Amino acid sequence: MHPKTLIVCDVQPEVVKKLPQPRLFCDVVNLAVAAARQHGQTRILYTQLKFDSYDTIPPTHPRLGVLRKLPATVKWFTSSDLCIAGTDNNKHQEELILPRTTFLPQADTPWTDAFNDVSTKDHQVTVVGYGPTVQTVCHLLGDILALPNVDIIRECVADETPARCQAFLNHGLLFRETVITMTDYLESLDLLHERIETSMDLPPSAPPPNQYVCDVGRGGHLSLFMPYITNKYGYCQWPTQPWYQEGGLSLIKQYYCPLGRWVIPLCDEPQFGSGPRFFLMGRQFLDEKDLLFDLVPELMPPTFHRLEEAKEYLAAQGKELLWFLKKVNQNGGRAVDVLKTLPTQPLAKDDQLQAHIPRPLLWEGGLKCHVKTYYYLSACQLPNSNDVEWQLYLHDLFYLAVASKPWSTEDLSDECQITTMRLQRLPADHPWRIQWKLSELCPKHLETIMTRAIQQSKLQVPVVNEENSVSETRTFRTLQFEINSADWMLDEDGRIYLIECNGIPVLYDGGQSQPLCTRGLQLYDSLYKKDPQTAVVNDHDLLEDSVDLAMTGKVPATSLWKLVAAIPAVKTT
Repeated sequence: MHPKTLIVCDVQPEVVKKLPQPRLFCDVVNLAVAAARQHGQTRILYTQLKFDSYDTIPPTHPRLGVLRKLPATVKWFTSSDLCIAGTDNNKHQEELILPRTTFLPQADTPWTDAFNDVSTKDHQVTVVGYGPTVQTVCHLLGDILALPNVDIIRECVADETPARCQAFLNHGLLFRETVITMTDYLESLDLLHERIETSMDLPPSAPPPNQYVCDVGRGGHLSLFMPYITNKYGYCQWPTQPWYQEGGLSLIKQYYCPLGRWVIPLCDEPQFGSGPRFFLMGRQFLDEKDLLFDLVPELMPPTFHRLEEAKEYLAAQGKELLWFLKKVNQNGGRAVDVLKTLPTQPLAKDDQLQAHIPRPLLWEGGLKCHVKTYYYLSACQLPNSNDVEWQLYLHDLFYLAVASKPWSTEDLSDECQITTMRLQRLPADHPWRIQWKLSELCPKHLETIMTRAIQQSKLQVPVVNEENSVSETRTFRTLQFEINSADWMLDEDGRIYLIECNGIPVLYDGGQSQPLCTRGLQLYDSLYKKDPQTAVVNDHDLLEDSVDLAMTGKVPATSLWKLVAAIPAVKTT
């Protein structure tokens, strides 16, 4: 194994506090230091600016001369404090502090002595810290010591001016230095698949701790929540690293986790988050169509898992029917075939047949439509109690998803039969919504669905940490939450049918830049850019207020999120 050295440049409170996101910088540098310590065979050198007295500083020095003018109570650069978590040096390799009295390091005796045992052929040096000092150290290593193997960890270099820092990393390297990522560094220490243990017990003069949020790309709504979590609640984004892979040689899916495999307050991968989960436990009983039908068969159109059952139903009806052949675990109109006759082959394990509702209520122009509603469901630990309560909110702006061609039993095209995109708003005072009593029927049936799922223990509650005991005064606490949607169809008599619930439905926030990966998102974006005031879809308020619900249990008085039900959680023994 090649000998390794980590050089940490000017991670002092007086320097760090001037940097953008100073605590994030400190924590990432501490992660690098902790990894070097955990590696056990990496020497760590700290260079820092330190004076016993300002008297030795020339008053005309362009950067340090100002220190001569400080009042006696100010002690900048007179302390040995570093924004580095302490360690027991008896258990770790050498850690050496190299103080200096010049703004930038020089090729002086203490500096060169620290590298007397360095082999220029195979010794690996990694540099992190304050940008100008990192640049100078790299030049010294290349020009004075002629070291060929010098790495700079991109995430661990910062400057008061981010553009200047990026210019140095991209264009200011003179001696074959290599800019690597923190992931590369952990991999070089053979620690990428281990949790990096580190203390955040920094000196009191260090920047105050951050609350971190990490989006590892699990596929939920966290990327849309992120601006509200960071801007409104002061959270800071923590970087990611590869976690594991699934799949074969032809198709490999990469999963990610927080950098260092840390457990942080908010993360969309539950095992790496100590705060609210962004996915409900038992969510499949709402999202997967066969499980949902088993839960509330009386609310849904006739649905069958076996071809023989569908044939028996068809024979009893004595007339032709339209059928939907659906994949139980796909949403948004994907994997749906419209059939005039039943299949001749048995259904696949993930297929189901659903009969089209009789005499569907059509929208203007004879277009098929369905009502789309959005609901927020959370499990919350009540204040000063270990009791858990499920809270169901319904967003009071409903939508119609409308087909593009008039409905006919003879036309099996998607344009006629599949309704996915929101094209018409249905606010509370819309005549159509009032006429068909949607404001009463939708919340009533949603409450039935959720109550049954909770009482049958389909929806489960995460284990409450013992650290949140009732002996401590606590405020409202969300354990888990999701925004989902429910799709409904009406017949000409006003009977309402639940078609499906969609876990993690497509949402569009006009104030954000997001991938336009569906036809619906592309349509919503084009309409919003054409005229934000008249655009049918802009889920900005829905998203922002849902973050308020998750973080505080409250929403503004003007919010369209309306509480439908508070349902006690089932207590487990």
